[in-house]
Amino acid sequence: MTTSQKSHLIGLLAQSYSATQALVDEIELALVVYANPVWQVRDVIWHLAVWDQQVAKSILAFKDGGQYAIPKFDEDRFNNAAFQDGRQLSPEQLLKESAQARSEFEQAVKMFPDDHFRTEFLYPWGDESGDVTQVVKDMLEHDEEHRTEILTAANR
Repeated sequence: MTTSQKSHLIGLLAQSYSATQALVDEIELALVVYANPVWQVRDVIWHLAVWDQQVAKSILAFKDGGQYAIPKFDEDRFNNAAFQDGRQLSPEQLLKESAQARSEFEQAVKMFPDDHFRTEFLYPWGDESGDVTQVVKDMLEHDEEHRTEILTAANR
């Protein structure tokens, strides 16, 4: 991977984050996106932030010669615990930590050695591996999926 390809991936992460934040600027954080269990826009934003943090941990662990996966990962339990943690945050804290999480993800990609970009490593959910390019693409799709659901909830 060349430095320009890495920069391109980081740019895509930044663009995706900006698109999500544009929604946050237009739509109330309290808008219900999912009915059962009830998740508001704020919960979706926190969910994205938590996954940014987890992917950054996984990338950095591999960069440093190790592996990282969420211990005893159960998707529903993990997402519910993250949801509960996010509900403790003020809207200001939530948005600040969301920005920090995306920055951590971008920095992890930036710090990853160019010559290892195609090397597979364990993803944080633990039952899948791939390279940095693929995990970035997966997370961009994750962002888009949730933006679409927020827009649907807002009738846009």
